[in-house]
Amino acid sequence: MLKVVIDTNIWIRCLLGGRVTLPILEAWRARRFQVVASEPLLAELVEVWQRPRLRKHIAHQDARDLLDQLRWSAILVELTTSPPKCRDPKDGPFLATAIDGDADAIVSGDGDLRADDQLRSEMAAHGVEIWGVETLLARLDESPPGELFGISE
Repeated sequence: MLKVVIDTNIWIRCLLGGRVTLPILEAWRARRFQVVASEPLLAELVEVWQRPRLRKHIAHQDARDLLDQLRWSAILVELTTSPPKCRDPKDGPFLATAIDGDADAIVSGDGDLRADDQLRSEMAAHGVEIWGVETLLARLDESPPGELFGISE
């Protein structure tokens, strides 16, 4: 089963009802892939959805429910890795979470993160790819049904 780190920008778009990102939330809730997370990522999610400009558009209960679901069903890892350098130091915890959680990919809407060829190469050396929403959804569509549920044939 795919193990992915979901960037905060994707979760926020889901909470805002984003048509493009809602299928990710639905697929995760249907257990079609596993989310890898860490306390710094959960803390960032809380900090971002509580920003005044977002808080007025995100239902408090929806955000709390998502956070509770992540705490309950995500693979929570403790960060021990010093990640590769990237353009935005705030992305470091996402990189470390992916490496320490043995994730297959980081899914992000951050074009800068996805366009950094050096970073992509360094993360690939750790077995982690950097995808956009479309790539994750395409990979889920390619997966045989048994693979989605961790069943070997």
